[in-house]
Amino acid sequence: MKIAIDLRSLSSGAVSGVENYCLNVVGNLLKIDRQNEYCLFYNSFSKKKGGNFHYVNSRTINPGYPNKLLNLAFKLQILGVEKLAGEFDWWFMPNLSPFHLSSQAKVAITVHDLSPVVTPQFYDLKRRFWHQFLNYRQAFSRANLLFTVSEHTKNDLVNLFGVDSKKIKVIYPAVDHAAFNPNISEAAQRRVRNAYGLPGDFYLFLSTIEPRKNLAGLIRAFELAKTPAQLVVAGRQGWKCRKTMKLLRSGKKRNKIRYIGYVKEADKPALYKLSRALVYPSFYEGFGFQPLEAMAVGIPVVASQVASLPEVTGGAALLINPYNPSDLVSALETVQENEELRESLKAKGFAQAAKFSWDKTAQEILTSLNNCRNA
Repeated sequence: MKIAIDLRSLSSGAVSGVENYCLNVVGNLLKIDRQNEYCLFYNSFSKKKGGNFHYVNSRTINPGYPNKLLNLAFKLQILGVEKLAGEFDWWFMPNLSPFHLSSQAKVAITVHDLSPVVTPQFYDLKRRFWHQFLNYRQAFSRANLLFTVSEHTKNDLVNLFGVDSKKIKVIYPAVDHAAFNPNISEAAQRRVRNAYGLPGDFYLFLSTIEPRKNLAGLIRAFELAKTPAQLVVAGRQGWKCRKTMKLLRSGKKRNKIRYIGYVKEADKPALYKLSRALVYPSFYEGFGFQPLEAMAVGIPVVASQVASLPEVTGGAALLINPYNPSDLVSALETVQENEELRESLKAKGFAQAAKFSWDKTAQEILTSLNNCRNA
């Protein structure tokens, strides 16, 4: 069987949830599967790509077109993927991008979330146009298989787009337990503390700064909370974040809030380990890598009780209503004061995170591709 995998989402070189998923799924697929042939499809005018996959049963293709031109060519159906990647049995998209295929090719798409449909108010005009350009309904209709990262996203697919649940397979992402575990060395912690100038006691917010992540709500709650701990905000600045950044820099507790920007993947385990708790008050998530990573490292998690987060955290996090500021204030104070609760959350979180494995994720994807092809 020949499997072509669309890895255009890795071309930027940054690592967020989608890129993390792509890198780990592809790496583990190639590691466990020696029978099938893989074509790894990138496209970057600068010829750069993310990931270094060197396996005898895989080959890499990078046509090198400007992405806007390639996307338009696919959209207008004047160029097909097979023309660039050759023939294959499956076109697997770990993240949806524009594509055009012959009617014979089978298509599998991973759907991470449907936030552009559920919460369009959190996106700027540029991203709203991009999501319209992707044409979700047409892509989901064309797909033979749809992988979702949670039951919540599966339900959104069925309820919002009328997708037949029989062609949806829930396959959870995971966490790299070799990197994210409680055994972070003191030397690694000192290095990260010094590199980012971290305070001694702090809550951690780690995510791209954009309205859906509700950093503004966390800052307001932190200003009201009675706690000696500080707040460390980590993550690159995304869209519609100007007001949030102004609040961060000019609020009444601005001297107790430290913004450290984008954090390298290698530094994240120690950053989690140094914090009192991860606070993740998002309004909507299809999965939520950060709570899982924090639990794997062994720190408490405060997370929203909405969308997929209760499903992912599995009773191992302190859940709050992101629309109720007093709920978040209470959670911050509780995590500060209640040592018994903190220890309980650590133990439950570590056990919950252990249930997620990239090997299992890759094997379930491979099994689904095999079963659907032979059906």
